Amino acid sequence: MDDFSGDILIVDDNTANLQTLSAILKERKHKVRAVTTGQMALIVAHTATPELILLDVNMPEMNGYEVCQRLKADPALHHIPVVFISALDETLDKIKAFRVGGVDYITKPFQIEEVLVRVENHLKLYRLYQQSQEMAALEERQRIARDLHDAVNQTLFSASMMAETLLLTADSDPAKIKPGLERIHQLTQGALAEMRTLLFELRPDALMNADLATLLPYLVDSAIARTKAHVEFSLDGDVELTPEAKVVFYRIAQEALNNIVKHAHASEIAIGIYQTATEVVMRIADDGVGFDASQLPPGHFGLGIMQERAHMIGATLEVDTAPEQGTTIVLHWKRQQ
Repeated sequence: MDDFSGDILIVDDNTANLQTLSAILKERKHKVRAVTTGQMALIVAHTATPELILLDVNMPEMNGYEVCQRLKADPALHHIPVVFISALDETLDKIKAFRVGGVDYITKPFQIEEVLVRVENHLKLYRLYQQSQEMAALEERQRIARDLHDAVNQTLFSASMMAETLLLTADSDPAKIKPGLERIHQLTQGALAEMRTLLFELRPDALMNADLATLLPYLVDSAIARTKAHVEFSLDGDVELTPEAKVVFYRIAQEALNNIVKHAHASEIAIGIYQTATEVVMRIADDGVGFDASQLPPGHFGLGIMQERAHMIGATLEVDTAPEQGTTIVLHWKRQQ
């Protein structure tokens, strides 16, 4: 089996077309599964995820566009590339195929070599995507390990040291006991909140399957417990985001709130998300010390990482800050029509 052999699912209600495509692809050592209905395609894809789906448009009960929409709405299947193969040759048909999530469109009658080249190209792209996901997972595990050390361990160490100091000074300075205990309580609550967040992120597909109304309170609770600032959070109803965009919104909010807690010395923090007819917007603002962005080395305060994340989903990130003027970060993402 060569480097470009793949696991391919073909969906077409025409059995002659199925047999022809299957024979062509099997000749090139691809593993092929073939079904004749959209419903069967969804079941088979869930049973064993294919690397590529070749999908007919005109099928009874559930057409190819509907099948693709269901695939893209399913967190477990949305990443599978879908190539439409259809006799429909109008521009509007092709546009609709791309709008529902297709990555390519081949018209019938097709040329065998064209199909093979496109299939192998999309398999290459899919495997590059898989490699990038594996790298991202490794980086995420490393980040969680750093957060466990930096946030949780250091917070608990501070609480432990404060408790020892209170024990030593309890008799000579009893007035410090109550404020000291309050500070220890805040520190331990912060460590618990941070631990809950990290444990949540370790769950498989936790970020992909949960909505922002569930995800962001984890970050807000952690920030509240680790700072004396007042934190205000607002979410405008059911915000519509793709799974990828949702993860980016979460990560940028996480990075921004961590920076505020560590560096801003803020008394007020506000995080809000709302959507308009054309875009979803996240705004994170604080009244802290601010900074001169032009004087910072690249990547300082995670700005470079946040910009890269925004770019991944075609979003824009605006940073408005100045020394002693606080900081406002605004993320704009155009909604998919």
